[in-house]
Amino acid sequence: MAAAAVAISTSVCTSSRRSTGCPNVRPQARPLLGMPSLRRRLQTALAATGKTPGEAEEQVPAWAKPGADEPPPWEREGGAARGQEARQVPFYAYLLASTITAIAAIGSIFEYTNQRPVFGIVGPDSALYAPLLGFFVFTGIPTSAFLWFKAVQTANREAEEQDRRDGFL
Repeated sequence: MAAAAVAISTSVCTSSRRSTGCPNVRPQARPLLGMPSLRRRLQTALAATGKTPGEAEEQVPAWAKPGADEPPPWEREGGAARGQEARQVPFYAYLLASTITAIAAIGSIFEYTNQRPVFGIVGPDSALYAPLLGFFVFTGIPTSAFLWFKAVQTANREAEEQDRRDGFL
């Protein structure tokens, strides 16, 4: 099956252009399926890399071979890791909350500057107008920054966990 995906690149050079190297001609891919010399070309390609057909099969991980009882790397840790991940808030939830909080805080600055009613209810002549908008601004911006930091921290933790599962760490 792997040989079916292999393609040979040939160029469309005329005999007069071969000496120049055919700089303006694109190579064309020709599938090997159905060609009588498929096995011979595969052996030639393996010989060019210096490997025998048996060595080429050794590159396939043990868990990927048909009939293997070994689970893939992402399934080896079992249910304990999954239960822990289920309780953890995903990074995009932190990022979404950070975005909404930042928009609300900046919007409060614009509402105060333009003297618009807060939520269409509390007018600029009310005693609660400035404290309410001030609360949104002075708590919203630091909260947004904290949630953004938490999103980055969680995304990095998830990336390291995935790298460890894949065997890179």
